[in-house]
Amino acid sequence: MRVFEREKLLHAIIFFTKETRACHKLKLFKLLYFLDFQIYRETGKSVTGLGYFAWPMGPVPRDLDDEFSAPRPDMLAAIKLRTEAEADPDFKGKRLHITPHVAFSKEHFTKRELAAMERLAEIFRTATGKQMTIATHAVGLPWHQVYEVEGRHWDAISYALALDSKPGSVTEEHAEEIELESRAAVALFK
Repeated sequence: MRVFEREKLLHAIIFFTKETRACHKLKLFKLLYFLDFQIYRETGKSVTGLGYFAWPMGPVPRDLDDEFSAPRPDMLAAIKLRTEAEADPDFKGKRLHITPHVAFSKEHFTKRELAAMERLAEIFRTATGKQMTIATHAVGLPWHQVYEVEGRHWDAISYALALDSKPGSVTEEHAEEIELESRAAVALFK
């Protein structure tokens, strides 16, 4: 993950935990998935640089899930993670609570990314993790294609599945060009 993607990830976490209710790990993962795949569809690049996998409960950014077990110092400086048992009858076990330590900074995001984050927060502000799971399982979405249609449980979900022929979507060829240009730019600064 590139440095600017890391900053975007941390501040997207802060944004969603502040702008939606009960934004625990499950809900957060769904919000990040919707954000990344929407922006990829429009620009050929994800916001956070996370890779998502088709797990039974929906798309999971596996690296972030792993990091929540052993957070890096910059994450610990940005957010507090605590696990506790829930009284919620729809949720069995313990839930990861996420609390920001620092204020959200919009300077890390483009206008398009901020607008997408605000729209997602508005749509899903009061949604539960269970409702978010139902939303990510919708027919035609990337998780559904990989998990249900192709039967590739636990496999990576390609960002290319977000692309379509509807207005506002980049083409697969354009997305590949953008990725190559991005890699070349990063190589210049190594």
